[in-house]
This record gives sequence, C-alpha cells and structure tokens, in this order.
Amino acid sequence: MTNHRTHRMTWARFLLLLGTGTFVTSCTTVQTGPEAQALASSISSPAAESHEVESCRQLLDSAPLGSAAGLNASEIRLVSWNMQKKSLPNWRADYSRLTDGRDLILIQEASLRVDTIGDLPAAPHWSFAPGYRTDDSITGVLTLSRTQPLARCSFANTEPLLRTPKATSITQFALQDSDETLLVVNVHAVNFSLGLGSYKRQFKQISDVLERHQGPIIFSGDLNTWRAGRTQTIEAMASKLGLSAVEFSDDNRKRFFGSPLDHIYVRGLSATHSDSSVVTSSDHNPMTVTLGM
Repeated sequence: MTNHRTHRMTWARFLLLLGTGTFVTSCTTVQTGPEAQALASSISSPAAESHEVESCRQLLDSAPLGSAAGLNASEIRLVSWNMQKKSLPNWRADYSRLTDGRDLILIQEASLRVDTIGDLPAAPHWSFAPGYRTDDSITGVLTLSRTQPLARCSFANTEPLLRTPKATSITQFALQDSDETLLVVNVHAVNFSLGLGSYKRQFKQISDVLERHQGPIIFSGDLNTWRAGRTQTIEAMASKLGLSAVEFSDDNRKRFFGSPLDHIYVRGLSATHSDSSVVTSSDHNPMTVTLGM
C-alpha cells in the first residue's frame, strides 16, 4: 500500500515538472526509478518557456544568442514521427534506428510513463508539450535535440468532439556562424471536428508566433490533413510564411481519403535527402530528412 501511494505521488510530481519545464539536471528530488533518474541527469537546465502567443513572441524575440551552442546549419538531420503512443511491441527497435545520429527528433503521440521514460532518450535535450493525460501517463509532442534550445513555447488546443487536447511545441535554436535563429514547430493537429473552426484556430496561433521571425523555420508533424479544407488551411499558412513542403520520392506517409497526414515544411533550408520508410511499430510511417542552408 505504501509503495502504491508513493508511486502515485511521485507520478503527480513528475507530470507537474514535465508540464512546467522544470525537470532539470540539478533536480534529483523526483525519485521515479533508475530510468527516470538517468534521464534527469541528462537534461540540461530548461530554456525560457511560454504558453501564451504574445509572451511567446516576446520570448523568442529576446532570446540571448550566446546562451547555447548552435546547430550546424549546413547539415541538420531530422526525423518526425507519430509513434502511436508506443502501443505496438516493436517500437523500440524502430525508434533506436530512426533516431540514431539525428540532430532533431520530433515525436507526436509521445506517451510518457514513469516506468518507461528511460526508453526514449536519443538526444540530451527535451522539449515536451503535454496534451492528453491519464492517471499513469501523459501524451503530447516531444522535440529532442542535440543542442539546447534558446527558448520554447507550448500550446494545447482541445478537440471539439472528444474534448482531448492536441499539443504544439515551438523551440528556438542558435545556428553556428549565424546571427539568425531556427524555429522548430512540432505539432499534432486537431483531428475530430465537424467544421474547420478549431483547426484554423490552432494554426492561426502558430502563424501568429512565426510571422515575426526572420530566420529559417522547420514546421512538421501530424497535421491531419484528411480533407480539402484542412489542406487549404495549411497551404495558406505556408504561403503566408514562405514555407515550402519537403517532397518524398518514395512517399510512404500515412494517407486518409488519399491525402498524406504527416508533413515537413521548411523556410531558409533545403532538403538534400528525404525519406518516408514503412514501419510496423506505428500506424504512421516516419519522415526523415537532411536539411541545409
């Protein structure tokens, strides 16, 4: 009985720390087992964080360039994947293979549990935007990076029908030998809605943050573009912000009603390699790309 109660109290604290971005290297007070303790020792002090559009814009505008090492803008290796909450047994092998050597790892439906948190690390810096929560897990979008972000923002938008939150993470990175910064958007789009109102609000929120940014952008995730109006919403935003879609010659992205659901858009970068391989460990196939300025 004592162990069960302690586990529940620990998990509640764990969720709070993840949600507020204060799960840091020097914090060893969250005792959640060897995996979580190992993770705690590998996470650097968090970047400045915001959960509101205007404060996010101000935060990104004021991020100090010298506060973190930069990504190599001539070669940014990225994977973006909806992991389906790690619900299939062979996800670990695919995760390990896909994330090996990546500078940026963008995961949608990242389900974090106290007992399996140590299974995910493949990069030292975590930026997690929480969405759906249960008693023993929290699901959202997770951006892992080889270098520490300068700043980060996260938003949650509620599904109109299921009333479950969908998360967005925006992280800002310094670039080597450049005064510009890179914004990385990792999004799981609202899915179940009768109209486009909630979908458009989610992406207007993102657009409002990005429109003042002058540097390169990576915009990716499960955008749930399964109808024409949703695709048009994304294309209008991409046109406004100067984003271009990454193309896949061997395109195995998940489709619904003939339309791909997962996308990578970029600005100020071009793809030197892109791939969408078939996996059996999720209902979505991952997208991998190498980008350069």
